[in-house]
Amino acid sequence: MLMPTMRASIGRLDLLRQAHADARASIRTVINDRQDWRCLMTNGFKLVAAVFALVLAVVSGSTGSTRAAELVRTYGAWKTYRHGAGEQRMCFALSEPADTSPKSAQRQKPHIFVTAWPTVGIKAEVSVLVGVALKKGAQIRIDIDGSEFELFPDGDRAYVGETNDETKLLDAMRRGRSMVVTATSSSGQQMRDSYSLSGITAALQAIASDCS
Repeated sequence: MLMPTMRASIGRLDLLRQAHADARASIRTVINDRQDWRCLMTNGFKLVAAVFALVLAVVSGSTGSTRAAELVRTYGAWKTYRHGAGEQRMCFALSEPADTSPKSAQRQKPHIFVTAWPTVGIKAEVSVLVGVALKKGAQIRIDIDGSEFELFPDGDRAYVGETNDETKLLDAMRRGRSMVVTATSSSGQQMRDSYSLSGITAALQAIASDCS
């Protein structure tokens, strides 16, 4: 017989799984209807943002637990981490830019994350921390060796809206050599961050294996 606390935990995980599925469905609906990007922040899409916020928290060790994310291994320009155990385990790969522009911009250190969290149905979800408040309505662009992808802003972060687009982006990352993220801050300043894709294929394989 399951203890009450275990039943409650399983119930929360089921709700989280459904919320993430609803988030993806909400994003697809908004994109298909060509509605304003701000509609993405209603209902389910907030869950995608919450997952990203949790990733940032476990990197910094600010989740309230005694342990931050555990650095597992470095693959070229990418590092892989794990946090938690069993059904609660989350894995992610992250990289910092090799070059940023403008150098004078006052902002948090940019990063790109790829998160795997099987218990809520996440296999490889891409998110970008630009590190400065982004202009409302302005899409963030990623260029990988000439192939372009668009992300949707939320504060100082950005996410891929459509699952199929995310799959294409991940495929391009595996094949590519470098990735450039361009964005516009709320003050109108143009940001440009260049990332190396050296090691990304091995890093993605590692987080998929560690969080299978």
